[in-house]
Amino acid sequence: MENSRARVGCTIFLVVLILGVAIGAAGMAAFLGVGMNELAARANGQAAPVLVAVTPTVAVQIVGGAAPGRRLVWRAPIALDGDTREPDLLVISRNHDRKSDTLMRFSPDAGAVLWESPPLGDGGTSWVVAYGDQSVIIADGATLIGLSRADGGKIWEAPLTDKIFNNGCLNCLQVFGDAVVALSDDGELQSFSAATGAPLWSHRLNQATRQMVRVGDMVGVLDSLEKGGSDAGLFVYDPRDGRLARMIEPTCQEAESSYVDRPHYFDRFLADADAGALYWLLNGASCLLRVEMGAGGGEQRTYNEAFRSFDEDNTLLADGAIYLSAGKDLYAVDARGEVRLLLGAEDYSLRPLEARPDALLVLAQRTRGSSRLELWLIDPQSGQQRWARVLTASDPINGLYDSGEFAAHLTGDALALIEQQGDPEVIWFDLLSLQDGTSSVHTQLKVNDGSSYIRGVAWGNRTAWAAADELYGVSLESGATVSRWP
Repeated sequence: MENSRARVGCTIFLVVLILGVAIGAAGMAAFLGVGMNELAARANGQAAPVLVAVTPTVAVQIVGGAAPGRRLVWRAPIALDGDTREPDLLVISRNHDRKSDTLMRFSPDAGAVLWESPPLGDGGTSWVVAYGDQSVIIADGATLIGLSRADGGKIWEAPLTDKIFNNGCLNCLQVFGDAVVALSDDGELQSFSAATGAPLWSHRLNQATRQMVRVGDMVGVLDSLEKGGSDAGLFVYDPRDGRLARMIEPTCQEAESSYVDRPHYFDRFLADADAGALYWLLNGASCLLRVEMGAGGGEQRTYNEAFRSFDEDNTLLADGAIYLSAGKDLYAVDARGEVRLLLGAEDYSLRPLEARPDALLVLAQRTRGSSRLELWLIDPQSGQQRWARVLTASDPINGLYDSGEFAAHLTGDALALIEQQGDPEVIWFDLLSLQDGTSSVHTQLKVNDGSSYIRGVAWGNRTAWAAADELYGVSLESGATVSRWP
């Protein structure tokens, strides 16, 4: 009898122990946002990879939502609009095991991959991506693909007349409410329903231009005024029905001259949505044109001889001002059209990178003696240089589709710098004071391979997201690597 009681007691103890372990596992799964089925799958090596913390401190662990397989993140993620503490990200990656590329939506606040699209082929390196309130649009070659923003499911496909050159026209795919407008390489302006992909309208431009902008809630394209001509204007269309809503045909003519210059379809064209202004720079006439976006908006002309030699790629719009680099000279033009020489450096070529009312970040390349790159922090009012930092890296990351060795960003009262250095190849994070350039944080990023390309960096509110084969989240306060995917 005593032995039977002992066996019963032992059995009860084992049942209680097993139940306790099961409840604990379920609680941990709930904490991580993982179901029990997924935990079982992970045990068998069949579930999605987990975003692994690579610092000894508490770190975000991103789980679920993505298919298993060896991954390569192609480029910097795209930050989505929204009211979250940290913006959701669209991430393009290659699944080597499945031999396909996909787009996933990752929520830093939730610490999770919310969804992954179906496999979309192997064109991820050249995809152009845009998004609206309800959909995410991908231009893959000459095919337009609509995904649900809510769950990533494919909802439609539509043919384009040609591909969109992703490195030559970053804004040639945009969502305007219920319409998606694309400008393909053959100069065809096409509009589709964002909900169904049904074609709405199309216009064949006079020239195969590569510039498309928002003009309020309308779409604007720079095109020659007639076939075979070079004089251009801005054609402003209603994205829903293709109606020509407005034509902007500005000219430049100095008071003392009889020469009248007009924009050409290949001229550099810039739009500042925050200031509600459009800009052309006409080298031949040394003229900067500023046109108000609103219907009947006025025109403003600013002349400066240095504009004849400016580098059109070295322009920056910020806070209603435009910064223009003409080699060793950097000019600022305010909303009233007043132009002033902000900075001159005899032995350097200058390029404005980022600006706000209290700070202007400039990339300076030394042109006398051995070449090197430096970061300068400039007072945008006085033009005074606060400090300079000589870089070890020599290849800046230029835009969403570019890789390189360093990227920098103004954040709070500091400058965040991510820089790859060689021998041995490591990636460093520095947080530099805007006042004197001293580093309050200098730490090595904990990445899988320090020699990997930095395929791009996206800057969030509190976190930098660096694509270095994998995607790494880096705290903008401490430089700690707080997350990794996959």
